[in-house]
Amino acid sequence: MRILFIHGRAQGGKDPVALAKLWNDTLKLGLESATEALPDGVGVDFPYYGDALDDFTARADLPSPDEVVAKGPGQDAGFESFMQSALDEMYQKSSLTEDQVEAEMTTGQVQEKGPQNWGWVQAIARALDKHVTGAADWTIDRFLKDVYLYVNIPTVTRGINAIVEDMITDEPTVVVGHSLGTVVGYKVIQENQGRLNACKYITLGSPLGIRAISSKLGLPENLAKQGWYNAYDDGDVVALNPLDDRYFPTDPEIVNNNGVHNFTDNQHGIAGYLNDARVAAEIVKAVRGHP
Repeated sequence: MRILFIHGRAQGGKDPVALAKLWNDTLKLGLESATEALPDGVGVDFPYYGDALDDFTARADLPSPDEVVAKGPGQDAGFESFMQSALDEMYQKSSLTEDQVEAEMTTGQVQEKGPQNWGWVQAIARALDKHVTGAADWTIDRFLKDVYLYVNIPTVTRGINAIVEDMITDEPTVVVGHSLGTVVGYKVIQENQGRLNACKYITLGSPLGIRAISSKLGLPENLAKQGWYNAYDDGDVVALNPLDDRYFPTDPEIVNNNGVHNFTDNQHGIAGYLNDARVAAEIVKAVRGHP
């Protein structure tokens, strides 16, 4: 039996060994809270794609909302449409007020509200970063760039997937993904049915409920033998919607847990998910072969 951890974005330039230790140590805290322990002999794999993703993003040179406002739309129509849709959806579901968004609009900009006005889109991104995400080294703009590249550009999808697939074994595996890693894990499970014996899929802080993202992935599927367990904090703007019949319909249904209280700055960090007792207990249950 193995556990396959799949990290999210913003991990470039970090030590893969230290990151793997963070995940393992944080899971131990969750296990202690749940008064559980992993059975002996469980292997843990941690494929690291942070540097590769940063390289893809740098080479793509996608425009930010600020750049679209300054230079005008049309620099990358596909990405611009994706960003407009995703940011509008995030705004509609967030706790942001119109006043907070308007306060981020540059003096002299057209004050028209709506995703077709790039001044408004730019202001949403700024307001989300100021009032919702809270983390200085993590921005909505960077997140959307990385996700867009992964779900839209085949060379990026293949390049990231190959790094994860290199660690696939023929052993029964519990796949645990975080953030963008939940999208990567979904694609890897989907495309490796003959190689990857995915017992259970556990997603943490997943953006798969954002329609701008899920619409790029085809008909939603629940592919793991023991099913899919999705945990998130209601204040996590990346985990915008539950993976339910409205936002990510599958048969059998995905089990959603919105009871996580993620203590990290943006309520999205992995340290605030794997330390949760219910999440840790779900991992142990899956490792022991219980659905």
